[in-house]
Amino acid sequence: MRLSFLSQLQNRVRGFTLIETLVSVFIITTVILGPLTVASNASTYARQTKDTMTSVYLAQETLELLHHVQDSIYLECGSQTSSNCLPQNGETPSEAAWRIFRARLGYNSQGVSCYAIDNPSGCTYDFIDMTTDESANPSKYSSNGNSCATLSISIDHVYVCTGVHGTGFTPTSFSRTLTLTSLKTFSGGDEDYNDDLRATVTISFKRPNGYTRRIKVVDFFHARA
Repeated sequence: MRLSFLSQLQNRVRGFTLIETLVSVFIITTVILGPLTVASNASTYARQTKDTMTSVYLAQETLELLHHVQDSIYLECGSQTSSNCLPQNGETPSEAAWRIFRARLGYNSQGVSCYAIDNPSGCTYDFIDMTTDESANPSKYSSNGNSCATLSISIDHVYVCTGVHGTGFTPTSFSRTLTLTSLKTFSGGDEDYNDDLRATVTISFKRPNGYTRRIKVVDFFHARA
């Protein structure tokens, strides 16, 4: 009678088979890894979105700084009170402002120009240089050089050239290039006064997978009446 009871108990309490064990492990693994994969992908997409938005903002900042320089020169020439903006050869104040603006984006003492016809790789510049003195020729750097090959974040959360203001700042993988192209507005006209400018800003940054992504933003600058 005792043996019969033990035999029945053993028949009722059976161990897991190998297939049942594998299925259980697969289910548990799926339950655990599923949310982890979703969280990992969400983090990656959030990082890519953040980097893309930062690139667009850096490109827009570049164009806004150029508009700021153009506006400053235009107001300075319009007031006719500054020796930095003297009309030449019968120029109007607005023509003088446009000529000076175009000249400030050309060659500097280091031989760097933002015009594609002079320098196909374009130029780059520092935020602090562009905002310290609007009446001065802004410092431009070669996009292939070490002075501003990448950008760093200052303590004021401003993106500046790593090679110029890199000490104590947080380095990033972002780089910024400006290329200007002169567009003929009127055939046979004087390029100093009649040509528009097409500004192409390229922001490059490294993805988490190591690949480089580039964001381009284009704007146009026109002479003012």
